[in-house]
Amino acid sequence: MVEFTTIRAFHKLHRSFKHVFLALLYIVFVILVGVLGYTHFEGLSPFNALYFSVVTLSTIGYGDMYPVTHSGKVFTLFFIPLGVSAFFYAFSVITMALFEGRVLEVLKLEQAKDELKKMRDHVVLCGFGDVGEQVARNLKSVVVIEATKERYEELVREGFLGVLGDSTKPETLREAGVERARALILALNEDPKTVFAILTAKEVNPNIKIYARANRKDSVGKMKQAGADQVICLPELGGKEFIKALEGG
Repeated sequence: MVEFTTIRAFHKLHRSFKHVFLALLYIVFVILVGVLGYTHFEGLSPFNALYFSVVTLSTIGYGDMYPVTHSGKVFTLFFIPLGVSAFFYAFSVITMALFEGRVLEVLKLEQAKDELKKMRDHVVLCGFGDVGEQVARNLKSVVVIEATKERYEELVREGFLGVLGDSTKPETLREAGVERARALILALNEDPKTVFAILTAKEVNPNIKIYARANRKDSVGKMKQAGADQVICLPELGGKEFIKALEGG
């Protein structure tokens, strides 16, 4: 039901922007009518006719220029309501488009919350950096926790289900569904924060499997002691890969 509502909102938003384009096109058409009319009835140059049309439509009153012929005055009587209605219509459709855009954003947030509540036996991934992004792309059922707003917006744009928040806070882990998850992967850049996140996750879900990234070799023991089931030390792993490549070459 939520998904259907969101799709319907997308179509409605598309129609709104189409109306905005048509409204702006209508304003251009009205100004063009004014230019042609004042060029014909008042004998003005195209530029002066454009200036006169804009002044007339803005309803700021006449100063240095005003209609002098009877035909020009009659034309102005019809031109002013036409122009005012064009601007009023444009204002209304632009306002509606902005409002519907906000509604669509709220609907998307609500849909994401509903999907999070339905997640079961998924993987919670903390950190959407270089390592975390590669991990996320190779998982089918994953919820990503990211503390940086820019990276969070990026992962949402790419279609991942995410939570914006601090991985060391229990409320953030609960929002990501750690209680119902089968595993937690910590791909954070700071080892002390990873240790704290492990301790917090074990409080929320004592049975969850935790896989942690260590950026320093001396952090491996601390992470295992905190409750991590497996710790991957990137410097150590990188060194082994270099030796393997050297021996293979």
